[in-house]
Amino acid sequence: MTYSIKKPFIKIGVDVLPVRKDEVDNYWGLLKFMIIQGLKHCGDIMTEADLKEEVKQGFHQLFIMFGSNDGTESKVYGVFVTRITDYAQKRQCEILLLAGKERELWEDKMVLTIEELARANGCARISLLGRPGWKKLGDRHGYKIKNVEFTKELTHG
Repeated sequence: MTYSIKKPFIKIGVDVLPVRKDEVDNYWGLLKFMIIQGLKHCGDIMTEADLKEEVKQGFHQLFIMFGSNDGTESKVYGVFVTRITDYAQKRQCEILLLAGKERELWEDKMVLTIEELARANGCARISLLGRPGWKKLGDRHGYKIKNVEFTKELTHG
């Protein structure tokens, strides 16, 4: 006679979860690799430690995409960081960092979450500064190109 043990069923789907600033240390280890990769694509404008501190201070908001695509294992699929910025004429929700895998599992929920965050904070606009590959996401969700960022790294010496 053989016996088999069934794994407990895990809900299939990926959710977008906010990380409260007092919970950052609990989650950072799971997210650190994706955050470092995202910062590299942003041009290394800050260190991972700098970003962690700014999230913990409440200057930025941290979200994770977490869940299961097969019902057997839960894992992190992505991470994004936002900030709310007040300009002279408008308040804007800015997506500073967005990194992940299997985007089709979380893209719609991520966009909805960002738009809800922006509305809840009285923002008139959402801004995503990303690499060219994110244009497809923007196109699918009604985002238009307003500006293109050109950068040049300077050497001193």
